[in-house]
Amino acid sequence: MTVVSGAFLLFLCITMGVYYAFPSTYRWLVLLAASIVFYVMAGRWEFLPCIFLTSLVVWLGARRLAKLDGQLKAQLAEAGKDKARKKALRGEFKSLRSRTLVGVLVLCIGVLCVTKFSRVVIPMLDGIVARTSTGVHVDPMAIVMPLGISYYTFSTVGYLLDVYWHRYEAEESFARFFTYTIYFPHILQGPISRYNRLGQELLREPHFDERNITHGVERIIWGFFKKLVIADRLNLLVSTVYNGEAHAGSIFLVAMLMDALMIYMDFSGYMEIVCGASQLFGVELEENFNHPFFSRTVAEFWRRWHMTLGGWFKDYVYYPISVASWMKKLNKRNNKRFSKRVTRVISVAIPCLITWFLTGLWHGTGPNYVCWGIYYGVLITISNAFTEEFKALDERLGINVESRSFRLFQMLRTFCIFMGGRVLTSPGNLANTAMVFDNILHNFQPWQWFDGSLWTYGLTAKDVWLLILCLLVVLVVSNLQERMNIRDEIDRRGTAFRWVLMMAGIISVIVFGVYGAGYDAAKFIYMQY
Repeated sequence: MTVVSGAFLLFLCITMGVYYAFPSTYRWLVLLAASIVFYVMAGRWEFLPCIFLTSLVVWLGARRLAKLDGQLKAQLAEAGKDKARKKALRGEFKSLRSRTLVGVLVLCIGVLCVTKFSRVVIPMLDGIVARTSTGVHVDPMAIVMPLGISYYTFSTVGYLLDVYWHRYEAEESFARFFTYTIYFPHILQGPISRYNRLGQELLREPHFDERNITHGVERIIWGFFKKLVIADRLNLLVSTVYNGEAHAGSIFLVAMLMDALMIYMDFSGYMEIVCGASQLFGVELEENFNHPFFSRTVAEFWRRWHMTLGGWFKDYVYYPISVASWMKKLNKRNNKRFSKRVTRVISVAIPCLITWFLTGLWHGTGPNYVCWGIYYGVLITISNAFTEEFKALDERLGINVESRSFRLFQMLRTFCIFMGGRVLTSPGNLANTAMVFDNILHNFQPWQWFDGSLWTYGLTAKDVWLLILCLLVVLVVSNLQERMNIRDEIDRRGTAFRWVLMMAGIISVIVFGVYGAGYDAAKFIYMQY
């Protein structure tokens, strides 16, 4: 069961009926039960113990940290004015807290790494074993990645670190914490929720609100439209072109464009559906997209794209590295060796490159994903390091950086950079990536755009015109959303106007959605992460 299936819509209706039939005090229990059912139906019941044990270990770790804090506070009070005793107690408990944190992190991150890297490491081991002539074969498919493991691991690890850093108190109820972990709208593809937001939302006693129901349904329809009408139609060409075979460079260029649009429509469409589904229960999920293709720089793009992932790496990787003791010592040594400018660049580059290297590994374990992470790490580092030079160059060339034409140029430049990053991973491996660029440079064949050859790659002329129309609709809506709260504006237009829009959206999905035997319309790109 996925979120674009009829089974999910039926599940959502039943869950909502039971949810509002229960007293508000116990409605979170309905969400817990529904989330467990959804998780099993979306995958296999064998996945359930993994997420349960991860949640239990993290919860116990957080409770252990809270207990140690209480013990330290009591013993400090007993020590009175004995400064030496207090110092010794703080050192002792700091060590105990650190060991608890490291133990839980090693277990949780270790499970994630084993499942993510098994399909890369095991074939290498299999080759070594095969050369020993033992006849033993190691099957990498024997280790199956539990659904949503990247997302729930990051959510729970973030919670544990926040408790460790005293950002908020540890949750006393395991059942409530498990509800936060397995909450069905965010378990498969995120957003990567923070406990101080989603956890507190689930603690509230929600009441029926017609506005939540209306807005939730609107978002679900909009998400279905993005996914089934646009993303899956774009995928018809992209999956046909990126099949490991050589094509004309012009065809590859079209595929690069459509692939960039496809992943946005696919992922943001999913987010619209799950955020809308969550809103039906009065629970607001964090937003994961903020119209990233309006970004003027790469750094801004990643503040608008997959925002919860970027925020997670910023708070739990980038900042801790920046303020780490070894980083401070390195900066002191660099201050003596280099100028302040060089030292500042190094102090930003190291945590930035490490963060993006790990971000690449989160997305995938092959060399192409490592290159993808380095690609963005280098670009953002250069952007940060040479901000003053770029500004001086604009002034020297007399460029009005606030003009509409220059802003449009910056948006197109950022989009092209994003396409370049996608072509590092979408074709499957670096050899295919090299083939794509080689054909664009040496075998472009632009006449294939006009001689009908383009229509042999999965799309018809009607599909292209429909895509153009639908993408224009998304562009107009996105532009309006940048300026106003469009759902509030729809409310002000009245019930009749809202129902006309909703019915138009439903009919569009039914009539123009991509369906049919042999096509996996339920597949989402980010579910593999």
